[in-house]
Amino acid sequence: MVTVGVDLAGRTGTTGVCRVTWGRRPVAELLPARHDDDLLDAMRSADKTGLDSPLGWPAAFVALLTAHATGVELPALAHYAACADGRPGLGNAFTHRLTDDVAWKRTGAGRQRPLSVSADRLGVVAIRAAGLLARLAEGGPPVPRDGSGPVAEVYPAFALIQWGLAPEGTYKGKGATAARSRILAGLEAGLDLDLPDRVRDRCVAGDHALDALIAAVVARAAACGMTHAPTTEEEHAMAAVEGWLHLPRQDLPLQAVREATPH
Repeated sequence: MVTVGVDLAGRTGTTGVCRVTWGRRPVAELLPARHDDDLLDAMRSADKTGLDSPLGWPAAFVALLTAHATGVELPALAHYAACADGRPGLGNAFTHRLTDDVAWKRTGAGRQRPLSVSADRLGVVAIRAAGLLARLAEGGPPVPRDGSGPVAEVYPAFALIQWGLAPEGTYKGKGATAARSRILAGLEAGLDLDLPDRVRDRCVAGDHALDALIAAVVARAAACGMTHAPTTEEEHAMAAVEGWLHLPRQDLPLQAVREATPH
């Protein structure tokens, strides 16, 4: 099995791509990410791709824009339900998708909050992702946004929480090389991962390569049925439109991801 992880950015200079070949010992390699054609070549080479980008916008936000553009009454603002301990939910349905709220609560509803695809810079990344999925589907049916097809939406920071590898502080930026080294050590130990020196050096030097590697691992988990897929009727309906963030199951360690049989 081959999986690809793409840490997508609004521009090519900060996009990372990693491919993992899953044999007795998984082998990771970093691929070119100069332009969209490079990303599409990588995605087409994989059985499953983990794309670190929202695959859609909040349905309520789309309805808001449509109503505003046509001059009809705006939809009412709806908030997500409170957390089990009584704390407020993630936000409202204009700024966050259902999957954002569900995944945030599953990871403990901590300080790591998903960015808003409709009210933050993440929107430009989603625009690029939409273009990639459209090109990937050329000549065939659309790529499902719920992750049931060749592409699954992933969120590396949340995956690390589920696997118990999230650092106390951030692992992003130039000053977080020690945190990235510890994350890599955890991935290597849990997966018996074969990391060439060039790959390890780039993952320690920058978070884009590391996030691409994590995304490729989550793609494997998604392909093996080891992530939280939509379950309720509402989740299935919203995932088809808004996208669905595939969060690794906390009860299945990294070793299980390596040993699993793809569905």
